Amino acid sequence: MRALIPLIAIVAAVAIFFGPTKSTLQATDPLVAKRTSLEQALDSAKKIQSVRETLQERYNSFSSSDLTRLNKMVPSHVDNVRLVIDINGMARTYGMALKDIEIGQTVSVVENPAAGTIVGDGPEHLDIRFAVSGSYDSLKLFLADLGKSLRIVDITDLTFSSRDVDLYDFSISLRTYWLQDK
Repeated sequence: MRALIPLIAIVAAVAIFFGPTKSTLQATDPLVAKRTSLEQALDSAKKIQSVRETLQERYNSFSSSDLTRLNKMVPSHVDNVRLVIDINGMARTYGMALKDIEIGQTVSVVENPAAGTIVGDGPEHLDIRFAVSGSYDSLKLFLADLGKSLRIVDITDLTFSSRDVDLYDFSISLRTYWLQDK
């Protein structure tokens, strides 16, 4: 009988372990996996915070004149009127004036059935089309000034027609960019 009591205790312990105790331990497996996932997310958040602080320090090290120039190159918003006034000012320097101005704003959109419609992270762009009249030399100087300006512009189309000796009508399409505030 003495040998029977320890044997019964061992069988009872094994039955209790494989019964309710094991099922309770198995119920904690998803929690352990979730904890691991959350720890990885926390580590990623710490890395992102570190990168953000480094970038903020770099941004703060720029002089205010450099930040002004950078904002003029790729602004955080589009100011159609200011842009047209600036371009017209450049054209007037060479005896030309903008006319027949058309402005078309384009926003990058990504269609994703799982996430819905998402606005793109890249730079947005603004298409401008206008006409000027003048000599070929005036146009060359105007385009050179446009290329030297701080505002990034791409000429997407240029057409011309002759009106008189050394007087042309030019139709210019250009694209400029800005980074949308998020």
